[in-house]
Amino acid sequence: MAMSINSNNVVHQLQNQLTGVVGNSSVMVKFICSAVCIGYLLSFSDRALTILTILPGNLLPPNFWIWTLVTHVFVETHWWVVVCDVVVTVLYGKLVEPLWGALEMVKFTGVVTLVVAVMSTLSCLFVFLVTQNTDFLFQRHIHGLAGYVAGFSVAVKQCMPDYVLVNSPFGKLRNRHIPLVLLVLAIVLYFPKVVDFAFPIMFGWGILVSWVYLRFYQKHSSGNYGDMVDGFSFAK
Repeated sequence: MAMSINSNNVVHQLQNQLTGVVGNSSVMVKFICSAVCIGYLLSFSDRALTILTILPGNLLPPNFWIWTLVTHVFVETHWWVVVCDVVVTVLYGKLVEPLWGALEMVKFTGVVTLVVAVMSTLSCLFVFLVTQNTDFLFQRHIHGLAGYVAGFSVAVKQCMPDYVLVNSPFGKLRNRHIPLVLLVLAIVLYFPKVVDFAFPIMFGWGILVSWVYLRFYQKHSSGNYGDMVDGFSFAK
């Protein structure tokens, strides 16, 4: 009985702390966190899941469900992924937004999530063309913030100095290794269905798209574009 009360107290304290952190964040952070929580609740409706997420076949004529390129971002089907999204979004606001500014953060988020959605859709269409399995058109939902989370890992690699996170007998895990490590983890977690089919696909595209944007297209206050330092090269 005492253990149950203590567990409830811990959960309650965590909820209060998370609410406090989100409450002190920017408008964008609050919006994303709120939208993801609402999207998770809507995911229990099959109809809402179909209307709000991307089904590759529905982006093709004659359907053209273009709005799903936006709404899919906020729909998650697992509560633990929602928690991950909220934590990453808060960290975005604390670590990256002060360096970039709110407008650049919005731009980066929009570019990454939109391009990741398109590339993930094209990936499913390619698999359909190879396998002729229509499940990849009308049964594989593309949704969530996996590309956004991947983009954060790349942004942290760019913004923070390279340092050793873990020193083990197998080698040193550095800050620059995080995107690849998380991609491998996403692939591994798919097999026991901890994450959905689209998650590792979106995460992989998120790494590539965010790196290309930050490397070549992000505009800085100096007027220059991109980040051509050797430490941020793709090989690193």
